[in-house]
Amino acid sequence: MGDFLKAHRKGIKIGFLVFFVIIILISIWLFVMPTFKKNKYGDRLKDLSKHKISNEVVNKIKDKANGNDSVKKIDYNREGRILSFIITVDSNFGVDQAKEFAKDILDEISDDNKKYYDIQVLITSDELSDNYPIIGYKNKNSDEFKYGNAGGN
Repeated sequence: MGDFLKAHRKGIKIGFLVFFVIIILISIWLFVMPTFKKNKYGDRLKDLSKHKISNEVVNKIKDKANGNDSVKKIDYNREGRILSFIITVDSNFGVDQAKEFAKDILDEISDDNKKYYDIQVLITSDELSDNYPIIGYKNKNSDEFKYGNAGGN
């Protein structure tokens, strides 16, 4: 046996090297490659089809904005499980009034969707103001917005 190992030393080394390379490639194929096929949210969006935010709901929110003379524009975006609203208001619009308008957005969204989505609002002014921007965030587990900066520089 010793003579066989000495005579075929180079072939045995190449055989072991090929064996380990094949094992590494199989491991990559089985464990790493399947993760490239998944989306960036993993399983967090599995119930998204049950919690659609319809265009009708968004249009109702925008209609409320159009009914308020101090609200100039409202933009909506959904990214994953976060609903984002950017509200542009008149610089004379009071901070408390702006926060109340953000609460009105919650009135249009169903309770089921409020428990599924996080909702954030960015209230900004159309002009330079000491009171704006204001950023509010409502976690799916909370009932109201929490404001990170209540106006001011």
